[in-house]
Amino acid sequence: MIAPGGPWRALVPALLVAAACGGGPPAALTTSGATLFRSTALSPSSLNVFSCAACHETQTRSTLIKPGAPLAGSPQRPSFWGGQENDLLRSINDCRNDFMDASAPLEATDPEADALYTYLLSLAPGDPHPVPFTVVTSIGDVPRGDADRGAAVYTLACATCHGSLHDGLGRLDSRIPILPEQTLAQHASYSPAGQRLVFIEKVRHGGFLGYGGDMPPFSLEVLSDADLSDLLEALGALGS
Repeated sequence: MIAPGGPWRALVPALLVAAACGGGPPAALTTSGATLFRSTALSPSSLNVFSCAACHETQTRSTLIKPGAPLAGSPQRPSFWGGQENDLLRSINDCRNDFMDASAPLEATDPEADALYTYLLSLAPGDPHPVPFTVVTSIGDVPRGDADRGAAVYTLACATCHGSLHDGLGRLDSRIPILPEQTLAQHASYSPAGQRLVFIEKVRHGGFLGYGGDMPPFSLEVLSDADLSDLLEALGALGS
């Protein structure tokens, strides 16, 4: 196993040439890595409900609004997390720690790291450039929006994990709150304005900045303030 970061990245050109000549990453490792990408097995924690696929597309963004960047080309990118990390394995471990409840990082010598990296290489060429990722570090209120547009945003950005509005049908796990009712109940002592800010905080920060829970943050690039305004309207988090 080659250590991630510089040595991993140094292998990419040779592997791309091999792929163009009919070679490429080993099929068994690629298949194993694809399974890891789509399952919760990347973290050994019984609390984990996420796979990489929950937040990331492989090639390009689909109609779904996913918080993570497409992963094709990621082994060639010089930085991750909006420039906060410059090592691919460490950026993967950030996800595992912040959102998947993993208690220990993957090491470069671990079979899971080898398989996942081989799968990421198989997605080439993709986009080798850093992906913009702007996290709103200090949240504030946003203008009122449109509930009908917000319902569409909910379907694209939230329903994959939380299930349908009000009943949670199709949610990933029973521990993921039904929206908006269970989140409102958890913050029943808050004022309506405070409850609105809770939803904004969870969308913009989630577990990334230590707010609580395992939800990943939606950057400004993937969810605009206008989309957020509409989403809050659909959730009934009106602040009054």
